[in-house]
Amino acid sequence: MNFLRFVGRHAGIVMLGGMVVVAFLPGVSTMLRPFLPVLVSLVLGLAIARLDLGAILGELGNGRSVAGLFALLIVFGPLTCLGMVWLGQIFGASSETLLALAVFGASPPLSSAANLALLLGYNARITLKFGLLATVALPFLGPFSLGLVGVQADIAPVVMAQQIALMIAGGIFIGLALQVAIGKSKISVNSEAFNGVAALAMILFLFPLFDGVGGFVIAKPMQAFGLLCLALLLNFGGHVAVAFAARRVTDPDTASALGMMFGNRNVSFFLAVLPANPALGLFIAASQIPIYSTPAIFGRRR
Repeated sequence: MNFLRFVGRHAGIVMLGGMVVVAFLPGVSTMLRPFLPVLVSLVLGLAIARLDLGAILGELGNGRSVAGLFALLIVFGPLTCLGMVWLGQIFGASSETLLALAVFGASPPLSSAANLALLLGYNARITLKFGLLATVALPFLGPFSLGLVGVQADIAPVVMAQQIALMIAGGIFIGLALQVAIGKSKISVNSEAFNGVAALAMILFLFPLFDGVGGFVIAKPMQAFGLLCLALLLNFGGHVAVAFAARRVTDPDTASALGMMFGNRNVSFFLAVLPANPALGLFIAASQIPIYSTPAIFGRRR
């Protein structure tokens, strides 16, 4: 337990260090690649275990609130996906870059966005409600968004939706099972230890994301560098730009939460359901760098 508390207290450094270790163990990455859907459910479940789903669903019972969140979801998902791909086409982006832009725009906020908001002092309530709604709607809006921009995948939209729904259902089951087995109060009291478990799970989750990345970097170093820059730009640039724009219509903490959710997205859902693509795998792996760096970078600004 003390070890988990230590990891939880230094989760940011541990996860960044874990990313370096993962990069030097390609064999483990290949071995764990088939288990990516399970690991997606595990990470989602650890986030859900800390939520009061009953209270969140109760708040979503307000029709006006749901309508507002759903309108925000359309802007956050399909319209963002459409806009990003349109801009990419204007600037002559490659097919790999266009796919990365489409997947980013179609993805929901990071599963642990609420925990990240609490850590940074942002509005965690909006991240709880919006994050849950976006995740539940993903089996429908995800394939729709990709189809909207003409992404050609060797998988039917219905099958993609089913696979995403299974991962989400698995995450909800894991989260509720942990609440029953451990108890909500114990999870809350031992939050540092639980942070440690979540950090270790995130490191384990990184292994399949890095499968094939090393070979792609060696074969196409300039394209790999470009995808890394794109991941950093979308995360950090999107975070700052959306937060700045949102301050015109809402309070600073809510605006910062919206920016954080825009930049930090759970793109791994699509890596688990789309056919193997080294460029997309590299982009999604590179996306973890700004995600894991967000607490250190934006935390200092508070």
